[in-house]
Amino acid sequence: MASEWKRFLEEEGYEKFKEAMRLSDEDSKDDPEDDPFRSKYRSREILLEVKEKLKPHLEKFREQDQELVFLDCVIDLRLGVNYIDTEELHSGEEYLIKVIECTEKYKLDKNAADIYLHALNNLGILWFGRRNPEKALSYLLKAEELYFQYKKEVDGPPKFVAEYLKSTEDEKEKLEHLRNANFENSYTHTLYYMAQVYAKLDESEKSALCCHKTLQRQLDAHKYTPLDWAINAATLSQYFVTKDEYPQARHCLACAEVIFEEIQFSENENVSEDEKEKVQQGKADIQRCWAKYGLALLEFSKDRLLKATEEDTPLDPDESEKEFEKFNLEVTSREEQITCKPVRDFEEARNVFLRVQTWISGAKEFYVFDGRCTDYIELVQDHSKAFKLLAFFELNLDRQCKMHKRRADMLLEVCNELNPQHYLLIVRQLIYELAEIYSGIMDIKYMILKEEGGQPSIHAIKKINSLALQSIQKYQAYIDSFKDNKPDLPDEYPELDTRPILVAWFCMGRLYSKILPLNVRERLDNIKKTEACYQYIIDYCKRHHKAAECMRAELEVCEEMVALLPLKMEKIRQEAEI
Repeated sequence: MASEWKRFLEEEGYEKFKEAMRLSDEDSKDDPEDDPFRSKYRSREILLEVKEKLKPHLEKFREQDQELVFLDCVIDLRLGVNYIDTEELHSGEEYLIKVIECTEKYKLDKNAADIYLHALNNLGILWFGRRNPEKALSYLLKAEELYFQYKKEVDGPPKFVAEYLKSTEDEKEKLEHLRNANFENSYTHTLYYMAQVYAKLDESEKSALCCHKTLQRQLDAHKYTPLDWAINAATLSQYFVTKDEYPQARHCLACAEVIFEEIQFSENENVSEDEKEKVQQGKADIQRCWAKYGLALLEFSKDRLLKATEEDTPLDPDESEKEFEKFNLEVTSREEQITCKPVRDFEEARNVFLRVQTWISGAKEFYVFDGRCTDYIELVQDHSKAFKLLAFFELNLDRQCKMHKRRADMLLEVCNELNPQHYLLIVRQLIYELAEIYSGIMDIKYMILKEEGGQPSIHAIKKINSLALQSIQKYQAYIDSFKDNKPDLPDEYPELDTRPILVAWFCMGRLYSKILPLNVRERLDNIKKTEACYQYIIDYCKRHHKAAECMRAELEVCEEMVALLPLKMEKIRQEAEI
């Protein structure tokens, strides 16, 4: 009789399922490092034990009792997931394929649809883990297709997977609500996995769309972890930043802030230090996303102004905000802390800068130099970039110099604390930026001299020469870092570093020509140094044709200057003899 297997479930089966789920979902979190799957293995043993006890009933009633067949599929589903969790992927796949084959023709049946959808989702996860995002996507698209087909063709939600593993005595109305919530949650998981797969396939727009849908569905269902939701929303904002869709980016960040504030620990709550640290990091990461938003908005505004100037066209009037799908949250006050429109002048740029500076300072409370060095340095570099962008909007040249000086001071302070052996790539970035800063300040000083007119003072000459030499010293330090503890530079640089290194040589050539000499000998020495820098680039490009391709414009200048500089030196010598 069919009632025999149901009696077994009531008497011991449901309790065994409950124990198996507890072991898998809860106890496994505390398994020791030297036996990380202990609880998972015990859970598997229980599931296999129950499956074995149901086997005689299944053989007897397979044709007459679909409910028992579907229960067996659910056990296989749980076993498949279990094997995947314990990194036995082939066995896990076999169980999941078995579930698919068993439920395929019943996929629109109320008793099987959620089982089939779960199996497809887990096969998607399996193949994503195997680094085959294309195959993962094929399973997830099937899951999505099933969801919409079921919603269209079947009246009422399907029985959910967990329902097979416990005694259900819920009222019909409550059960209907639970089934609907679980089926919707299954599809939310499909979208969540699709977002990751599309990201891996570099289909960022589809990934962002799936991520947005996932977050909205989690809000609607009131089924989310505040920290995870907030971080995912903040991360989504960065996609919109790359598309210059600042209203939508700002909205995502404002929502992330609001949901993050739902995280509260009561005094009596036993919260681990790890959990507290995760929350602190989450707060810092949201602040970093805000800072990136502000920097990108300033950059976008700068490019917009430059384009209008170059094309000699008036600025386009601010477009009204494009309509976009918002989360169901009230975040107006959060959005109003920073504009989402391109800035036009220094005051507007300064307001954005001050917000960026505040967010960077906040993030530094977690990302400290001792312990989280790399992240701290990235924040310092963002701070430097904020000053650089603000300086673009500043019309006063003296104040521009002060802003760039602030950049140099903060980068130099960090650079001096780093051991190049351990942080070589970062040190290279910092000294290159310092070289650019000193060169930039020197150019501004030249502009000030031009505005003032007349003969430059000794102080002004010394300042310009000092900046030129500081820039040269940093460029040279950058180039020398490729010697790899050998006396000479390599014959060939790494491909990705070739252009930055040769540009450094090019910049040094220009800087030597900018030094204001105190006498003829000094002037001739500097021209020789300029010629040597340009000649180095020419010789290198002759030996390495790829370098010539990436330095085409600069190489042309070098060849022209190397031809002209000897004539210039000869003319200077003749004038000196008169």
